[in-house]
Amino acid sequence: MKGNVSDIELIRQVLRENDSRAFDTLMQRYSLPVYNAALRLMHDEEDAAEVTQLAFIQAYKQLDSWRGGDFGAWVTIIANHIGLRLLEKEKRRGNIRFDDVQSTTDLADIADETYNEQREEHLLALEQAITQLPEADRQIIRWHYYDGVPLQAIAERLGQTENNIKVRLFRIRERLKKKIEHGNNN
Repeated sequence: MKGNVSDIELIRQVLRENDSRAFDTLMQRYSLPVYNAALRLMHDEEDAAEVTQLAFIQAYKQLDSWRGGDFGAWVTIIANHIGLRLLEKEKRRGNIRFDDVQSTTDLADIADETYNEQREEHLLALEQAITQLPEADRQIIRWHYYDGVPLQAIAERLGQTENNIKVRLFRIRERLKKKIEHGNNN
């Protein structure tokens, strides 16, 4: 059944056979984490659902440009881009609450209040760097930063101490920083 099929095989089925059921399986696997990330950004259930839907539509349309790696993280990054654009559009219209602007600033580390193309380039570089990490490191990144899993819970899942997870996250972030600074070639 499709539940045991890898993401890569499902993507191949979508691309080669135009198998919509394969993409449905991917959506079922990743819709909750993508929605949760969108909800943390948007602070509104309806907006988060819209961002999630738009992210999967865009992922489907751009599936042939997927470079491998963690499909769920890729769709989550797409959702973050869409959410940031929607928040910026609302802010320009004057329809955004201060809490949304403040949270968006905190979550996305946006230096100024205008949408910044350099930020998008940085996020794309970060996405690429994350896809180059070993699966175990990508999983820790996904749990902590995309799914909001506390460090103690990650430690319990992996049978490690919380301090060990903190050290691993620090080292992963340092590797990501180096990859981005050196053009993802390291």
